[in-house]
Amino acid sequence: MSQSDDHISETAPPPKLRAGASDISWPNRRYAWYVVALLTLAYALAILDRVSIALLIEPLEASLHITDTQFGLLQGLAFSLFYSVLGLPIGLLCDRTKRTPILTAALALWSLATMGCSLATTFEELFFARILVGVGEAALVPAAASLIADLFPPSTRPKAYGVFVTGSSLGTAAAFLFSGLFLHLSHGLINDIPHLASNFQSWQLVFIMCGMPGVALSLIMLLTMREPKRQGVETTKTEFSFKPIFKLFSKQPVAFATLIGGTVLNLVCVYAIIGWLPAMFIRVHNWEASTAGQILGLVGLPISLFAAANSGWVISWLNSKGRTDAPMLAAAACGISMLIFGTATSLAPTGLLAIIAYALNALFVNWNISAVYSGVSQISPNQLRGQVMALHTIASSLIAMTAGNFFVGFLTDTFFTSPEGISYALAIVFFTCGTGSAILLTLGRHAFAKAVAANEEKVTSND
Repeated sequence: MSQSDDHISETAPPPKLRAGASDISWPNRRYAWYVVALLTLAYALAILDRVSIALLIEPLEASLHITDTQFGLLQGLAFSLFYSVLGLPIGLLCDRTKRTPILTAALALWSLATMGCSLATTFEELFFARILVGVGEAALVPAAASLIADLFPPSTRPKAYGVFVTGSSLGTAAAFLFSGLFLHLSHGLINDIPHLASNFQSWQLVFIMCGMPGVALSLIMLLTMREPKRQGVETTKTEFSFKPIFKLFSKQPVAFATLIGGTVLNLVCVYAIIGWLPAMFIRVHNWEASTAGQILGLVGLPISLFAAANSGWVISWLNSKGRTDAPMLAAAACGISMLIFGTATSLAPTGLLAIIAYALNALFVNWNISAVYSGVSQISPNQLRGQVMALHTIASSLIAMTAGNFFVGFLTDTFFTSPEGISYALAIVFFTCGTGSAILLTLGRHAFAKAVAANEEKVTSND
């Protein structure tokens, strides 16, 4: 595809075209999957560093004297504030420059910032440390989505995205599982090695343990990853401008609006799960924090990994059957699951029934993010994919992450003030957002299919 397409003609003279699709030389398949493995692990560590705070709600509220609403801000707004603002310029940077150095530096930053959370003594200090975590993680999705698009041909790309999003499942489960284990370990360190750990509280040690693996992975990436050649277009130095992305959206407004809007509503539910489900089991079902984390992690890990991996295969299979709206169908299925199983998890009368409903919901949760990556790659040209993903990241951060965390805390502080009130707050979020997502994505399928056809026509005409 060519940067001489009319959607970017305002920003730069057209670069040279490749001779044709047959001239595209894809990277070695084994190396490409190795890079996906590194990106998946980075994604897992990003989610771990982002959400491990959820299991620390009780010690943090006691130590720093914060409310549920403030805790919701720490999980949502503190992280998403700069994470969302930086997403688009970083996406633009990823579309214009080398992506591997950006990703490596970002990984080191958010890992060190996670460790820095352990130094906080006030709500404001912890808020600032969480901002730095968000600054680092802002580069992950735009860079990874752009890299994968240049490592695999279109027929294989959904499978690679499906594997990549297992990092989200792995990180979420690891956040629950390892935070619980780290809490046990931290108590042991404080008691058994007092000269080393006696000056720390358990939650401080958890933050340190969560951040350390990311520093090591950043070094591995620095030493072993190389920048892939961009496929389908030879890049040239261009003027930095947001006009092309807005022009692209203006041509297919319904397709982009429904894809982004529907998947963001699903993510409101996802962040409510990540941020508040452990607290529900602690308060409503009287589980210990470490027990809640370990059970949620052990149950969610294998199911979520399976769902995240097979989502890419499902989308590829639907595409092979001529369903170009496959990403919309997959994301709509996630919305229906949130409506049914998410609500059931919240209102289940026993912890066992809640875990069963949680497991059923986990079968579909990660279909949403696979749908985002596959959908964006189907309706966006190569040179704008990083920016489209960055815009989705902005929407998911400012709306989904902030709302999913804030509203549950706000409802429990304001309307449902008993310990059991968190169940009703979660149920409202799941029912409302799951219903809205399913409706929006279903209504947008036709427009999305038209956008796919239009993008494929441009690619064909430029080859």
